[in-house]
Amino acid sequence: MKLPSDRWTIRCVTILCVTGVRMGQDSSCTVLYNGNDLYNGNALPAAGAAIVEKMNRRVGGMLLFIVALLAVGITPSILGRRTTGTPVAEVIAAPPTVGQCVAAIGASNGQDRNLPVATVLPTCSGSVIGEVISVRSTSPTPVVTTLDEYTRANPDCQGQAESYLGTSRRTVLLGVQWTTSLSVNAVTVGPDAHDRAAGRTWTACVLAAVGQSYRAPLPLRSSWNSRTLPSAFGVCWSKQIEQRGTPTPCTSAHLIQQLAFGFAAGPLDTSQALVSRDDPALVLAGCRRLAATILAVKDPTAGGALEVEAVADPAGAPYVQCAVSATHGRKLIGSVIGLGTKPVPLA
Repeated sequence: MKLPSDRWTIRCVTILCVTGVRMGQDSSCTVLYNGNDLYNGNALPAAGAAIVEKMNRRVGGMLLFIVALLAVGITPSILGRRTTGTPVAEVIAAPPTVGQCVAAIGASNGQDRNLPVATVLPTCSGSVIGEVISVRSTSPTPVVTTLDEYTRANPDCQGQAESYLGTSRRTVLLGVQWTTSLSVNAVTVGPDAHDRAAGRTWTACVLAAVGQSYRAPLPLRSSWNSRTLPSAFGVCWSKQIEQRGTPTPCTSAHLIQQLAFGFAAGPLDTSQALVSRDDPALVLAGCRRLAATILAVKDPTAGGALEVEAVADPAGAPYVQCAVSATHGRKLIGSVIGLGTKPVPLA
């Protein structure tokens, strides 16, 4: 049969079948001519033709929707996703400076052997544990030929504490070599992992109290001479001096404060011999002179409020401690180092 080209259409219903509408019994396409099913020889009602037209429009819209979704998903992958924002330069912390306060010191990493990291405060205020006393870069060390030159080129952190505080820990009085008792922790710190990755290689020496904190600002530089050394750096005992015990914080009530320990076992040099351990009076006299210097007073007893004693434990040992305690069974609360004209810190 010859059909006019303007009056017949062929509609495939394979997609329509996906939606649950099946046009025809055995074929996947239906030939329509003026609403008649010419392929199967069955007349298709006019309403059926309208349904087919409507379903075709729905399927067409669904296909357009699917294509749009695919475009949304594929286009960014081809062109790259666009993000918004303002670029910010990476911040690399500058090395600390001498005099900056430290709030905490982290533990060193034993696996990668990196130095511990200190929490350095931008301003000295509040509760702190110590202070940066020196900073140096790890630039190539100059060529040295002697041990003294090496020591000067690579200063030890612990060895810098005395000069920074303004004191000499060791002194000789009446033949006894005395060493000032201070509770200090000198720690070499370095940059954190982030700054190390950026190329920072500096090291710094931090002078800190042991297990204690103090209120800033109280600069440690020359604090021995200015009589402002915080009590956190004193060595105090709640009841009595113990050779291998743990001191109590001087900011807590205590019976005794250790000022120095002396060694009296043999001659210091050829011109001066140490006193015999059988001469406690001479040892005590040296202890009293030393106490007056440490307390920055003429009378180390502060008018009878304090008692100065040289403690040997065990008795007859070559080591002796120079200490002060409050009289009349009272307790101290605070350090007496650099006492000067201030009142005795009685509990």
